[in-house]
Formats: sequence, structure tokens, C-alpha cells
Amino acid sequence: MPLFRIFVGSYTDVISTLLFDPCTSELRLTRTSASGSNPSWVETHPRDKTLVLACNELSDGIISLFRSNEEGSLELLQTTSSGGKHPAHFLVTEDEVVVANYSSGTLLTVPLDVTKAVFGESAAPALKFDFSGSGPRADRQEASHPHQVIPNPFWNELLVPDLGGDKLWRLGKDESGKSWQVVGELPVKAGHGPRHAIVHDDMLYVLNELPLSLSQYRLSQHGSRTISHVSTFPTLTPPTQPAEGMLAAELLLTEASAAYPEPLLYASNRNDPSPEGDSIAIFSSGEKFALINEVRTGLKHIRAMSLFGEDNKYLILGGKDGGGIKVYERVNGGRDLKQIAQLEGVEQPTVFAVL
Repeated sequence: MPLFRIFVGSYTDVISTLLFDPCTSELRLTRTSASGSNPSWVETHPRDKTLVLACNELSDGIISLFRSNEEGSLELLQTTSSGGKHPAHFLVTEDEVVVANYSSGTLLTVPLDVTKAVFGESAAPALKFDFSGSGPRADRQEASHPHQVIPNPFWNELLVPDLGGDKLWRLGKDESGKSWQVVGELPVKAGHGPRHAIVHDDMLYVLNELPLSLSQYRLSQHGSRTISHVSTFPTLTPPTQPAEGMLAAELLLTEASAAYPEPLLYASNRNDPSPEGDSIAIFSSGEKFALINEVRTGLKHIRAMSLFGEDNKYLILGGKDGGGIKVYERVNGGRDLKQIAQLEGVEQPTVFAVL
């Protein structure tokens, strides 16, 4: 059974390289590579897995491009501006990087030449999302705060959840075909603060950071592009109410397989004062959408997490403020999680890119 190499982003100045052995359930740190400050989101290129990209979450945001070697060390090849302040997330495709800048409310399309392993010059300036005023949570919704960029294959577009604007921006290519532009917006309930989202078939799932809930919407199939709300469930098992400062963070989806017969959603909660730490909420999907389990992790301040392995058998996540990094195995058809590995010593982990 192969080993899994994992690149870990953080709020430090390094990207850590881990190895996970599924035969022995050993998780160990093998390398750290200088990355510049706050490489908080990390991805590998969808085709050339030796190319690793990170966004440096700074007031003058940066996108960094690395080449990994056989030992898992990263060589910095190039950096370029993210087009705004505090980039929180980016989508990397075959030939471009689309980056969302949280604090400035901007989005930039950066060309990527995979053969030469270089960034190109952006064909257009950073896109500024047109949002004014504030949402019900003035402390978090005083401006546009795009938090993620995801593909929407159902409409052949991109979607950008805007935590500040209580909407998801719809993006399509401009006339040149080189940059993305706003072609519409999908409003959600005021004060929800959409952070991350996933499209599955004709359903849109939106993780609402501020009230700690997950909403299901149906995407229109004909005519105007609209969404209709189906239902919303808390990411905490009722009657538990979120303590002050608690937030939702990450959302993942698994497809059905022989080992795991139903598609499931996994949502993380963070800043839980419970001595049992933050939790992962597990939801059924589609017509049976509902909260079916909540698993305590012992971690403090979970941000991103990643599924990996055959049939997405494993889930890796970490506590930025404590508890280390843990690997869970999906059990009971994916409706429960069993911890199988833990690693201490990696500071402030935020995201995991698994090879």
C-alpha cells in the first residue's frame, strides 16, 4: 500500500511535509520548506503534482509557486501578487489560478504555464466585488469578504461565497476568455456569512460560518440562474447552541462507492470551548439531507481538512491552536470517524494537500 505525502500550510513561515503510512497508521514529519509568511492555503496542480501552490495571507497578498522533489522538499520558483489583501483561497486549474482576497473583496485570475512552471501576466486588473453597506454582523460583514472559489459544473461557471455580502457571486469568462467576470449573484439569508460551498448534481450546499449551519439549495435547470432553499440544519447536534466565538470552517463531500454506499458531507466547527475540542458534523445528502452524526476531535480551531485515499477512506485535519494533526478513518459507511494517527509539533496547521 503506498505512502501518502501531505503538504501542510500554516500561519508560520514554512510548509511542512508529512508522510502517512496506512499499513502502520504512522504519521510523521519529514521536511519543512521556507514559504514566506502565512502560507494558509496550499494546493497541488491538478495534473502536475510536483507543482505546489500557496497563498501567503498578507496585507499585500502573494501567490507562491513551488516544485517538490522526491524527498518532499519545496523549491520556490516564483511569486506574484494576489491582487488584494489577505488571500484566503484559490482555485488552480490546468492553466490558471483564480484567487479570492478576503480583506479587499477582490478576485484575480493569474495565468499559469505548467510546461514552463511560471506565472503569466494577468490579462485584467483584479475584479472588485460590488458590495456596500454591512450585514447583520457588522463586525464581520462590513464589506465584501470572498472566502472561496469553486467550480459549478451544473452551470459551467465559478461560484465565490462572500461571507461579508451574504451571497455567492456567479462568475463567467469575459469576451477574451482570459479572465473571470461577475455574471450574477445568489443571495442567502442575511447574517449567514457563507464561507465554503459545494455543488453536487443539481444541489448547492453552503456552509454558513456565522450561525454554524449548513444549507441545501436546488439549482435552477432552465432559464434564469437561481437557487431555491430546501433546508438548513445546524452543524451542532441539537439542542446544543454555539458558544460565543464559535464558527463553522470547512465543507467536504464524498461520492458513493462500494465501500461507502451514500454521498456524505463533512463540516467542521471551530473555537468550541468544550474540553472535547472542536467537532466534525456529518450529513447525508440529496433528498435525505440531514445531520446524522457529530464527532469530537480534541482539536482547537480546525480550519481546513482533506479527504484522501481509495474511496476517500481517510480524513486529515489539525488544530491551529492545539491538539496537533490527526488522521481519521471513515467507518460505518462513512457515518462515523475513527482516529488512527496523531502528530504533534507542526505549528498552527491550516490546510492539507495530499498526494
